[in-house]
Amino acid sequence: MHNEEGLLILKINKSASRTIELLNLLAISSKPLTQLEISQSLGMPKSSTYELIYTLLEKGIVEFDNEDLRTFRLSLKIFEMGMTVLDKTDFHKISRPLLEELSFKTGETVFMAVEDKGAIVYVDRVEKNTSITTSAGLGTRRPMNCTGLGKALLATYSMERVKEIWEMRDQKAIYTNYTIREYNDLIDDLQQTRERGYAIDNREIEDEIFCVAAPIYDRTDKAIGAISIASIYLKMDQKKTETFGKMIMETALAISKRLGFRRNQTYEKLIH
Repeated sequence: MHNEEGLLILKINKSASRTIELLNLLAISSKPLTQLEISQSLGMPKSSTYELIYTLLEKGIVEFDNEDLRTFRLSLKIFEMGMTVLDKTDFHKISRPLLEELSFKTGETVFMAVEDKGAIVYVDRVEKNTSITTSAGLGTRRPMNCTGLGKALLATYSMERVKEIWEMRDQKAIYTNYTIREYNDLIDDLQQTRERGYAIDNREIEDEIFCVAAPIYDRTDKAIGAISIASIYLKMDQKKTETFGKMIMETALAISKRLGFRRNQTYEKLIH
């Protein structure tokens, strides 16, 4: 009896693991996938792949992108589930009104992101009559070294952690002529970020986009996310950059204070 129960638990765990792998694959894929592509990518038997896909299809987690071609993608239900989790966290509830106020005052798009495995993941976006066009949507993952949000967080990390993240493969990608290519240049940029109190993305991941960003801390003084103002590069000048920089710092600190953060600045003088 005990052996049968053990085998059942093992089977359930394996099925759950495969389901998570399948959802992750669809989440990071740049295009809808066929059953065969999913099976080959995950190294799963076709029969097991079929069972998982059509179970998720029935539950509304996965949907057809093209029913004739039998290609699949994640449905909006998975996004709704994620937003439900965010809505139940103090972090999201506290930050949302302040992000809306910041977007209203600047007339620009405001983002919030968190780090996950050396990349940033966008978890909120607010826009008010903005002319910005960017591919950054909720759930989008991007490298940290060439985004304002990523550099705002990196500037709070130890040198060892920064180096570790830099060595990750996707950090080496070159997106524009302004993407940071050398590690020492990144270190210089992070030091400038700490000194001014906010990070700058000057067309480093998208050709026409300029961002300022600052970190959000919790009551333990740990950076748990970052927020940014994104604008069109041609609309920005030194004065406007400084104005937006001050505003992003003030908003980041206001959110942090509501989470129990006690300092009055976005960065300490030097991060070791």
